[in-house]
Formats: sequence, structure tokens, C-alpha cells
Amino acid sequence: MNNKYKIFLSSILIGLLFLSPEFSIAQNEGYTSDPTVIRLIRQGIDAHKNNDFQTAIKFFQEAYALEPANVLVKENLSIAHNNYGKYLTERTDYEKALKEFRLAIYFDKGNKMGDENLDSLLVQRGIKASNPQVRMQLAEKLRSDANFELALVEYEKALSLSKTPDQNIYIGIGDVYYILFLRDGQSTNDINKAIDSYKKALSIKETAKAYIKVGDGFLGMKDVISAIEQYKRAIQLEPLSQDALAANLRGWNEAVRLAPLVAENHIGLASALQLKGDFPNAEEEYNQALKLDPENSIAQKGLNSLAQDKQKARGNQFVEGALKLQSQGKFDEAIQNYVKAIELTPNNASLHYNIGTAFQAKNDFDHAEKAYMKALEMDPKNDKAKSALDSLSKQQSAKKLQELSSRALELQNSGNFQESITAYQAALSFNPNDHSLIYNLGTAFQASGDLTNAQTQYQKAIDLDKGNQTYQNALKILKVQLATPLIQSAINKQTSNDLPGAIADYSKALEYSPDDAQTHFNLATAYQGNNQNDQAISSYLKASQLDPKGQADAFFFLAGIYEEKKVKNSAIENFQKYIQNAPSGTYVNDAKERITYLKTLKP
Repeated sequence: MNNKYKIFLSSILIGLLFLSPEFSIAQNEGYTSDPTVIRLIRQGIDAHKNNDFQTAIKFFQEAYALEPANVLVKENLSIAHNNYGKYLTERTDYEKALKEFRLAIYFDKGNKMGDENLDSLLVQRGIKASNPQVRMQLAEKLRSDANFELALVEYEKALSLSKTPDQNIYIGIGDVYYILFLRDGQSTNDINKAIDSYKKALSIKETAKAYIKVGDGFLGMKDVISAIEQYKRAIQLEPLSQDALAANLRGWNEAVRLAPLVAENHIGLASALQLKGDFPNAEEEYNQALKLDPENSIAQKGLNSLAQDKQKARGNQFVEGALKLQSQGKFDEAIQNYVKAIELTPNNASLHYNIGTAFQAKNDFDHAEKAYMKALEMDPKNDKAKSALDSLSKQQSAKKLQELSSRALELQNSGNFQESITAYQAALSFNPNDHSLIYNLGTAFQASGDLTNAQTQYQKAIDLDKGNQTYQNALKILKVQLATPLIQSAINKQTSNDLPGAIADYSKALEYSPDDAQTHFNLATAYQGNNQNDQAISSYLKASQLDPKGQADAFFFLAGIYEEKKVKNSAIENFQKYIQNAPSGTYVNDAKERITYLKTLKP
């Protein structure tokens, strides 16, 4: 008779304590006929009876290596890992315990006790175990640490907790299975699971990333045709995606590797290289296709289109160089590059507009006007060229300083903030101490989103005109704007239990808004949560000083800290201040009870 040896373990979870397991042996038929596997299971059970969990796991793992699909072995592995996790928890080795609980779930997804133990320990460690985003973050961390099986457990937990399907979770699960496929001898089961997960991600939303992932799965199975089809869809969805272009190239490279004598494969690879801008290798592949099939018209057409792309790319290189030189103020060199680009694509209205801006920037108004007119001739609806000609006319009729400042203001009002900044800076080169121009430059930086430079300009304006209330108000508002994202970041981090990160962000925000009582209060709560009570006291005091009634809760929490520190009089005093400033506050009854209690204590 064949025997099945299974550990039946029961445990009770009370609060955060894990009690020792009880176990018994049951014998059943039909699970394995391998005597070695039966022996290993028996040895594992014997070791487990002696609470030698590590040895038990070792024996079960050996059995698993022989029969990875054996349900009995996996269940026993799961139970042993779970109980070893409880053993470690009782000895406060929490990180290792978390690993064991996750392994218990990995080997048996139906192990509800392991799942409950994992959640309980995470909560005990201050982690929001019921938050799918938190579990997703845990999965990403485990994956980055190469703990792939453990990461899979967290990804699947995040998925089960999500109210709506999350594409990124499915992609994460697929990635782990794909890694396991590559790592563990390319198991068909793993790659099928990866593809299935990627397809579920794609069913949620069509993205280039999801198509690429499905394609990579097919490529792992050597289904090159299906893989290339997925990459093609990714490019159709996001033509400029470098990831999609690289994936397409990857697929065609594999096609050529598998069938190097098929001309169409070389044409496909050439096209992929052409899309990536690798023209020399694209040309080589088209020529290779013609060597294999001299009459191939598709390859010849590809060579013709390649010549056009080369010319276009060359023109783009000149334009990129011109824009860079222009941004550096090297207008003559920029104009030379624009001319070369125009020689390659003479009917491009945008190029004529761009060269006009370079002429205008160097105060060569005649050539600038001709360039703008040429742009309008080619494109009568070119509003940018029309606007440039209009401003050019104004500049020609006024003094240089007035021209530049007017241009800057006009550009700023029309939303062209970067050009406006350039014009203000040019105007300031004539009068570096003009505080009104410096202030206007600050408003342009602020409108463009460059708050750091805006702050610098406002401070310069204030230093030059200390009594100007407009400048001071602008700087004050800006500092609030600078502090806002830091405060939100701090709140997010504090919510996610990243207390050191929250403290850093709150502190940085207070550099901009040192009199913000609410931020001082928030900082205090973060310090208190991080067991930095002295710093918490200082921040609560600052919050209560700035806004005694609005931040009345600061007195209550201060009192709590003082009570914890056994500073009786300070605790009573702050409980009383809380009652005075918030007579109908949430904690009034609690404060009164604490005062009554503290007064009963000996001095």
C-alpha cells in the first residue's frame, strides 16, 4: 500500500502571539510511490515533532526537488514554514519570520493561517497590511532584493486587496514568473503564467508597455512571429517609445538568428534598425536581403526610404545643434546650423521661423524679418511667425531697453515663459539693478514653474527696494507655493509610515514657511511617531505658540508626552491649556480625567 504522510498542525492566533502547534500523522494513498519521497516526508515529520523546523524544511525541500508537483510535499513545506515563522516571531526575529510566512503561502496559497500570521506580523511592525499599494511596494522591494517567490506572494496579495484590477500588479506578477522561467530551467509552466498575467494587464488597458511584455513572453517561448506582432502593436500605440522600438529590434534579431537565410527576416530587422535610427546597420540588412533575393522589391524600397530618412535625420541633427547653440547665446553658430538644415529641407516653415528667432536674438532685425516672412509664405497660418513680425516692428521703433522689456512682457502674457525669461535677462544686461525688471523676471520664472529662480529674483528685487510691499508679498506667496508639495510629500510619507522621510520634508517646508503652525504640529506628530519625543515637544510648543486655539491639540499631545516622561506639573499645565483653548474639543473629557488622575499622584 502506498502511504501519504501529512502533518496536521493547528494553531491559535491571539492578539500578536503565536502559540506552539499540535500535530499528528495521517496516512493516505495515491500521493506518491517514490520510496525516497516517502522517506523524506517521514524524516521531515519526525524533525517537526522535535520542533526542529529547519531540518524538517530541509527534508521537505529535498522531497520537493524530486516531485515539485506533489501536493502533499508542498502542503507540508507550507505548514513547516508557517510554524517556523511563529517560532521566529516568538524570538523577535521578525524579518526572518516574515520570510517564512511568505514561503508558507508560496507553497500553499490555501494556507489561511500563514496568510493571517503574515498580515498580523506586518501590522505589528507598523505596516498597513490591508493597503494594496503598501503590499505592492513590499513586492517591489522583495523583487529588487531578488526574493522572487516572496515578491510573488506580495504581488498576489496586493491584487486580492485591490478594488479594481491594477495593470501594474499583473505586470509585476508576470515579470516574476518570467524571471523564474529564465532562472529555473525555462519551465513552460512559468512562461505560460507570465504570458497569462501580461495578457490580463493588457486587457485592463492597451499600453505599449503591456504589449511589449506579452511580446517578451512569446519571445521566451520562441514564438517569434507572435512576439513581433505584439511589438508592432506597441509601436502603433506609441510610435516614439524607445522601449517599443528596442523590443521590435529584439524580436527581429531573434528571427534572423533562427532563420538567417530568409530575406524577409533581414528586411524586418532592417526596418527595426531604421526606426531606431541605426541607418548603417539598417542598410547592411537591406543589402543582405538583396543578396538572398536580388529581385526583392521590398528590400529595394526600404533602401530608398532609408536614404530619405538619412537626409531627414541629418537635418534634425543640424536643428538640434542650432537650438542648443541658440540657448547658449551663440547665435551666429546657431544660424549656420539652421542654414545647413534648410539646405536639406528648404520647404520647412518652422526652420525659417527658427532662424528668424536667432537673427532677432542677435538684433539683426532685417534678416529676422525676411525669415519670418518666408515662414508665412510657406505657411500663412503660422501664428508664431505673425507674432514675431509684430514684435519685431515694435522693437525697431523703440530704444533697446524698452524693446527688450516690452518683448519680455508680451511673451509672458501670451504664455511663452521661457522666451520671456530670455528677454528679461537680455534687458537686465543693460541695467542689472533695475528692481522692477528683476521682479518681472521673477514672475516669469514663477509662471514657468521655475520656483527656485523666481525666489532668487524676488529676493534681489527686495534687496534693491527694501520698502516695496509688492515684492515682499510675492516672495511670501512663492514660499508657500514651494512649501506646499513638500508638505504633501511629508503627509504621504507619514501615511506610509516613512517617518524619517516625513520629518525631512516637513523640516524643509518650514524653511520656506517658518510660521506655519499646522506644519509645526504635523512635524511634531511625525517626531512623536518616530519616538523622538524631545523634538516632538519643541515642535508642539512652536505650533501652540503660533496658533494657541487653532493648534489646541498640541497642548493635549504635549501633556501626553510629559505624562509619559513623568513630568507631572508640565502634563497638568498642558492638559489645562488644552481645555482653555478648546473647551469643546475632542479630548476635553480625556484631559479632565488625566488631570484628576495626575493630581492623585505623589509629587
